[in-house]
Amino acid sequence: MSDLRVVYDSDQIQKRIGEIAAVIAEDYVDQPLVLVGILKGSAFFLADLARSFPRPVDFEFVDVAQSPGERGEVVQLTYATQVNVRDRHVLVLKDVVHSGITENYLITHLSQQHPRSIEVVAFVDRPQLRRVNLAAKYSIFTDVPDGFLVGYGLGPGRDHYTNRPDLCVLEEE
Repeated sequence: MSDLRVVYDSDQIQKRIGEIAAVIAEDYVDQPLVLVGILKGSAFFLADLARSFPRPVDFEFVDVAQSPGERGEVVQLTYATQVNVRDRHVLVLKDVVHSGITENYLITHLSQQHPRSIEVVAFVDRPQLRRVNLAAKYSIFTDVPDGFLVGYGLGPGRDHYTNRPDLCVLEEE
């Protein structure tokens, strides 16, 4: 049996996303900006963040897979829409930034197209779990308890929890 505890409700999430969208819009006034969401967990986040901007922004989706390898983790791009980031500012959106390995790989991959800049935007940032030198420039939440997070697009494979409008921690008994 599992207990579900709400960490942030939908109103708190939307308020915080609006605050970060305002900061980002100020940082990139009149600059070409593209949001690149890492599937699947960033889908809800990307949609709400994009709608919160006071001006048009472009967006794309990618999917990155990790697997164990002989010399550490192997990361590969498994899906990408027509991502064109040349001469644009790129914000890579991730649901939960843990080790930073996935984000670091994607930054390296996208850098080959010569964007103006690339930064990471975390829905949940857990810098204490980093295994590479990477910092999220923008974070919606950093004060989240340990445990398996579900809701707001997180937790695929956990039945009906993924599409909850709030962010919860699933406490296993």
